[in-house]
Amino acid sequence: EISGKVAVVTGAASGIGRATAELLSREGAKHIAITDVNREGLEETAKNIRASGGEVSTHIIDVSDKDAVYAFADEIAAAHGGADIVINNAGVAQMARVEDLTYEDFEWVMNIDFWGMVYGSKAFLPQIQAKGAGHIVNVSSIFGLISVPTQAAYNSAKFAIRGFTEALLQEYADTDIKVS
Repeated sequence: EISGKVAVVTGAASGIGRATAELLSREGAKHIAITDVNREGLEETAKNIRASGGEVSTHIIDVSDKDAVYAFADEIAAAHGGADIVINNAGVAQMARVEDLTYEDFEWVMNIDFWGMVYGSKAFLPQIQAKGAGHIVNVSSIFGLISVPTQAAYNSAKFAIRGFTEALLQEYADTDIKVS
């Protein structure tokens, strides 16, 4: 159920994040809080949502910054009574052979793709628990099921997202808190 709900979408400046935020609006979400580090793209997404009659707020958030994610969650709780739907979508990729992949490159991908998803899940989970129902969606990809050359960091992050999400799903299987 989306109608009347407060939704959060990370990585909403383009691609899957933008399309998801716009779909949530069309499906009747009461408010969509969208985040990204790309201000221009985020404003374009917000403009599209407003043009279709949706209510949206934009938040420049680096999801690899745990304190910023938790402050954002606090802001959503104060302004909207908490989130009902959280879509942890923000992600990046780094193409390089393992021998050429620097530790900094690897950490950059893992900090955004994996840790950003963990921070988003854990920061908003108490809000969803307090409501007794909700949905957390952690976006992975086919690269969370198969590995390919030059994608070691991305593959690692997406496999980790899948493992985390499957554990969280099992922990809440007998509740009205849904995890995908």
